[in-house]
Amino acid sequence: MNLRTTITSYNTRSRSAGRLLLIAFASVAILAAACVQESGTYPIETFTEMHYSQAYRSQEIPRLPGVESAVAYNGEGNAQDVLEVLPANEAHPYDAEAGAELYRVNCSVCHGVSGLGDGSAVAHIISANSAWASDHNGVAYNAPPDLQELRDSRGETGMFSIVDTGGILMPKFGPLLSEAERWDIIRYIFDESGTGLGQ
Repeated sequence: MNLRTTITSYNTRSRSAGRLLLIAFASVAILAAACVQESGTYPIETFTEMHYSQAYRSQEIPRLPGVESAVAYNGEGNAQDVLEVLPANEAHPYDAEAGAELYRVNCSVCHGVSGLGDGSAVAHIISANSAWASDHNGVAYNAPPDLQELRDSRGETGMFSIVDTGGILMPKFGPLLSEAERWDIIRYIFDESGTGLGQ
């Protein structure tokens, strides 16, 4: 084998190795580009689409119900007629039985069956040994108010606000009862027909 044949053979092997190396680098570059997220309006993960899986529902935003008093308006008809919505206290018809039961379950334990502030929990509320008193240097809490006196000074809207937002010991009924249920309690307190407290 002469020198020229050896050099030619070496050059051929070098070019062949260079091509293989170039093909290997190109293959790695193509695979790397395929695995990396593309930049754009919505990046797509090529290998892991787990955010579409039902097992990952915790990643979804919470589904909130529509606002009870919301009015849909599609732009048709007279806008003024659509926007004349009943006030919240008139939007729900009064259910005397529901009001009486809601008052009994949620209010009578403190305010009493007749709303005089003499419920079964009053003895504990005004006790110097109550949890409230121990938090405030032994000063007992006042007895729950007489609802018949309170309704005369606050009116329906003021009483609804109290039921909605609660007080120092009174729970906030806004998150606990629907708007219709809260209005049924208020109307029961003001009901003068003989079935409610307003006698």
